[in-house]
Amino acid sequence: MKVLTKKHSLFLITIVALLTIFSAPVLSADIGGKASLISNLTYADSELENNLAAELELEWFLPYDFPLDIQNRAVISLSEAEEDKFDLWFKKLYLREKFGPFNASIGRQPISWSYGALINPVDYSLGAENLEEESRAKFVDGLELYYPINWGSGLTFVASNLENQKEHKWALRGRTTFRGYDLSASYVNTPLEAETDLERYGLTAKGDLGPVGAYGAYGLWQSDQIDYDIYQLGTDYSYNFQAGSRLYLQAEYLRLEGLKGDISAFDLFNLESSTSDEENGSEGRNNLDFINTNLSYEIDEFSSIGIMTVSYLDDGSTLFIPNYSYLFGSNLLLELRGSIAAGSEGEVLGGDAKGLEINLSYTF
Repeated sequence: MKVLTKKHSLFLITIVALLTIFSAPVLSADIGGKASLISNLTYADSELENNLAAELELEWFLPYDFPLDIQNRAVISLSEAEEDKFDLWFKKLYLREKFGPFNASIGRQPISWSYGALINPVDYSLGAENLEEESRAKFVDGLELYYPINWGSGLTFVASNLENQKEHKWALRGRTTFRGYDLSASYVNTPLEAETDLERYGLTAKGDLGPVGAYGAYGLWQSDQIDYDIYQLGTDYSYNFQAGSRLYLQAEYLRLEGLKGDISAFDLFNLESSTSDEENGSEGRNNLDFINTNLSYEIDEFSSIGIMTVSYLDDGSTLFIPNYSYLFGSNLLLELRGSIAAGSEGEVLGGDAKGLEINLSYTF
């Protein structure tokens, strides 16, 4: 059984104490959440494996007259694939308050700077949201201060891992709108072991060009060992049929310049881990070019089907991610998500592994 960390224990004790103090209004609060059964099927080396997991998310909805704005969502999970079968963690456990012109939140909270891209190279936590799926990296322990300038414009300061001075991470981000375009600029400082800090600069833009949407991003990553330039350009289009169905198309080009070492070890879906590739010692610098696509069709209000692809242009290796969802009534949801690699073992997106995730969830 996994033991709660000190910071989680502190948050939990704080919440329990507050709820005890204000016990009268809390009695009328409601509890909601989601229960999920997950089956992960993997076929590799002519062997089929199935890892089962169960997950329960619980959120306490406090009454409107509660004196504090406490956001919370706990996750209890059981997984046979993990060494520690039982896990308890928090997606959200933070306090929101207004201090003068600032909106402040402190505690475990979701932080992600999404702008519609399939792969986000300028997020606060790299890999927090990729290919329309959120990861645990999205939820951080820290402080966020937001200063609203006007409608659609504001400044954000984020700091996390505050309890460890050697691992603390902080960021600044500005966002505004100009002639219908959503624009942002960001700076993220992340400590690295035995190196100077990794500094990441980011620019994003999103808007409409006639009937289609367009977005783009530029990222600059720098440390003693790393000097990357990342460029992204994407577009999307949706069409609504009279019968009520909807077709959605999306495509983006992603280029990373300045990568050293063995590119076959590059992990596109965990970009932060790929910043240590300099240890391979290969001379010269490589440029990586990817095309990512998303095609989805909402059949009706209950079901949808689609496929996403990620292709490395130099060797042609491609990852196919088909998906299907069906809503039974209003609470029970079935989701299927596959993963098929088309490429040889030595290619960036190659390998013979195939996967299928079956997720049956009930929202209450």
